[in-house]
Amino acid sequence: MIRFFRTPWIVRSWYPNLTWRLPTERSIFITFDDGPDPEVTPWVLDELDKVNGKGTFFCEGRQLVKFPELALEITKRGHSIGNHGFNHLSGWSTPDEVYLNDIKACDTILNEIGVQSDLFRPPYGRIRKRQIHRLENKRIIMWTYVSYDFDSGVSPHNSIKLLKQAQTGHILVFHDSQKAFKNLQVILPEILTHFQEKGLKFEAIK
Repeated sequence: MIRFFRTPWIVRSWYPNLTWRLPTERSIFITFDDGPDPEVTPWVLDELDKVNGKGTFFCEGRQLVKFPELALEITKRGHSIGNHGFNHLSGWSTPDEVYLNDIKACDTILNEIGVQSDLFRPPYGRIRKRQIHRLENKRIIMWTYVSYDFDSGVSPHNSIKLLKQAQTGHILVFHDSQKAFKNLQVILPEILTHFQEKGLKFEAIK
């Protein structure tokens, strides 16, 4: 299985209107998918506090239904929240109306909690161009590097080595989920310390 830690340029060229990196002078953008989780998300928030960093959490609607208080804690600590769909559907294998309604369902939950956000990240990064055109009210945030913290076949130390190649403005993906937690506990503190020592800040996507 081929794993691309850094998104290939040809993929970025297919979707030039999506956000793959952000203009900034001295910041890295740390993002988390698939939460919130009652064990992992508080740990992540505490790790970010240690470096005075802010992150962006792309939350699943089905998780928000179970743990709405965690969404409020995320925003209370100054981080951003984005939509990651209600049921984590792939846009490539889901009919358009089902896919778009799933995104709306997550928006509904966010609104009920009191969170307003135009950020959206497609689950698995899989979205069709015609679906993109129907999401004109969304800022679709992709990534520069993915940690593969969820993948038991990837050594966390190899992930750390590759993620350290990130530069100013790059977007990194982690996961605040039970599946990723074992590797995340190794990878995230190392990456936060590395970039802090390089003088970079961790900024939430607004």
